[in-house]
Amino acid sequence: MKMKKLFISVAFLAMLFPSNIYSQDQDIKKIKKYFKMDLQQLLNLVITTAGKKKEKISDIPASVVLVTREEIETYGYQTLAEIVENIPGLYITDDYWSQNTGIRGFWDYTSNRNIIILVNGIPLRNELSSSYSFENIVVPVEAIDRIEVVRGPMSVIYGNGAFFGVINIFTNQFDEKESVNQVSASIGSEKTSKLFVRTAGKQGDFQYVFNGSYFYTYGLDVPLSKMVSSPAILPYLGLSEDHTTEGQLERSEKFFNFSGTFKAFSFDTSYTETGKEGSVIFPSIADGTSFVTKDMRINVGYKKKLSNTSRLESKVCYFMHRYSADYDMLFEEFYGTQEEGAFGFRAALNLFITPSPKLDITMGMDYIYVQDVFNDVTVPAFARNLYHYRLADGEAIITQSIFAQIDYTLSDRLKFTAGAMLEQTPGYTLEERIGDFTIGNASITQATFSHPQVEFVPRIALIYSLNDRNIFKFLYGKAINRPSFFQNIDLLFTPDLPPLKPETIHTFEINYIAQLSSKFTMNLSVFRNILDKLIYRSLYIVDDTVNAYHANVGEMGTHGAEMTVICSPSPNLYFELSGTYQYTQDKRAGFEDIEVAYSPKFLGYLKASYFFNKNISLSVTGNYVSPMESYYDATLSPPTRLGEKVDGYFLLGANLRIRKLFGIGMFLNLRVSNLLDEEVRYPATANNFQFASKGTIGRGRSFLLTIGWKF
Repeated sequence: MKMKKLFISVAFLAMLFPSNIYSQDQDIKKIKKYFKMDLQQLLNLVITTAGKKKEKISDIPASVVLVTREEIETYGYQTLAEIVENIPGLYITDDYWSQNTGIRGFWDYTSNRNIIILVNGIPLRNELSSSYSFENIVVPVEAIDRIEVVRGPMSVIYGNGAFFGVINIFTNQFDEKESVNQVSASIGSEKTSKLFVRTAGKQGDFQYVFNGSYFYTYGLDVPLSKMVSSPAILPYLGLSEDHTTEGQLERSEKFFNFSGTFKAFSFDTSYTETGKEGSVIFPSIADGTSFVTKDMRINVGYKKKLSNTSRLESKVCYFMHRYSADYDMLFEEFYGTQEEGAFGFRAALNLFITPSPKLDITMGMDYIYVQDVFNDVTVPAFARNLYHYRLADGEAIITQSIFAQIDYTLSDRLKFTAGAMLEQTPGYTLEERIGDFTIGNASITQATFSHPQVEFVPRIALIYSLNDRNIFKFLYGKAINRPSFFQNIDLLFTPDLPPLKPETIHTFEINYIAQLSSKFTMNLSVFRNILDKLIYRSLYIVDDTVNAYHANVGEMGTHGAEMTVICSPSPNLYFELSGTYQYTQDKRAGFEDIEVAYSPKFLGYLKASYFFNKNISLSVTGNYVSPMESYYDATLSPPTRLGEKVDGYFLLGANLRIRKLFGIGMFLNLRVSNLLDEEVRYPATANNFQFASKGTIGRGRSFLLTIGWKF
């Protein structure tokens, strides 16, 4: 009740500010321009992610979503995950260990393994699990200039892992016409606090952008009795029946990013450090299992114009990733630690040729060299004492690829795109070290992963413009997802296992964009995904012993439709309503009638904003996710679900933003999430089904108040 009164009071105060005391400035003009764009203006927006070059949205052979800084500020998104779950076709799950993204009806048990996430064009991949964890990508929303989302298979351009597309987050854009410096501070529910600073400048040919942020939240306080089917089981896990998560889900984040350009050269450096608490396998006893993630990327680029019709771009990136865990479970004296990490470099060379106004040719080479990757586990209670999994001495994981794509304008109304990629990972040797080498008490077991076949990945597309108000995109693409180092560890236990093959997806999609009137725009996509060679844990019998190992045994089919309608009935009022229907079927023999886990059939999205004047806006966001099942584990006897089916939920949020506060560059922002205090449950996973069979509970009503200054 107090928070509701605070929100109403601030909103009323904001409306008392007379609009004529503020001067026009560039960021306000940009906001108004963005929300008043017609279809032709939107289609003429230029993005660079789809083809690694500047392209109009109307010319891109893919379904595209653009999230601008103006939209982020107007709707008051608090985190990157909150932005992602408001993109049509995407949804989020949270099992108190990691957040994961489902896309068009498909969810992978490894966090964000089926989509590539870039920051300023640099992939932020965890090389151990081949994933893009939100714990590793802690870009503050205040630093984001824009997000380009390209949905559909993108392996031709980006190689392994671009199963369902690419999300590219830009934090390095410099605009001399806008305020380039910013400081802000935030406080909110669950003892949440944030500090952010941004500065940018230009001296001759040199320009730079720096972003820095610190974030902390105490986390949720939820009774475990509300998440477990039978609270009587909690004493067997070392807990009382009234145990809660208080003080066991804390999280802190540090983010630093420095980007710049000098003539033909560019550079981008980033460092992130995340400290969080959570629960994995068993609930926490005391302060929560502690996870610390550290990630550093250093990228140098060079551009060269070769002629009037060709140019060259090259990049070299060094990456280092570290992860450590201190486990807290079962009893107070429990001891268990885990260390993971990887480092190496990647290089890319791209050539862009335009031999005629109708023809564009893009060619490229990518080379990834993972010099070291390791997973060290010490959990004596689980018979894991000094277990070290890593690359053998002198080994490296190498992925090399080449690609080419042509874009040809057949006529004023018809454009054609075709491309292909060839990619190979020659193989590598893993080893398991058991014991302590410092005292000479250790043994070594080695195994070799070998899959030298060159993968061929094609794509083809036709874009037909019926007229300026109606555009059709006919799209086909393939993508691959290679087995991770973590999945290949099984070879150390059973060397005779067949080598894992890359997972594959074939996607057929029709995308229709139409301007129904001067005030209504529609975007409709109908898609069909065929997934094969999916990697699941499966049962094997070796010497009369039943074991579970990763294997290519999965096959799924997904079909669905997404529709977005944009309406601006007046210059100050904007609506965007989206809906997604998706149906996924497990094609494995005996699984056809079993509902696929973590795959809601319906998703709904709402965005609406109203500008009281040029400086004050009130907006709402809505997000609906239909019921979801938990994982059906075929390795159990008998096969069964890990947890109960969870209900669907609807999240409503509201945001008030006041710009040019006191007639200067100050601003105030009040975001209220889950305004209706809806109970949110995410299905149980293999990480938490022991204590969350009814599903983990999401955040209730919460708020975040931010005050800042742009100058």
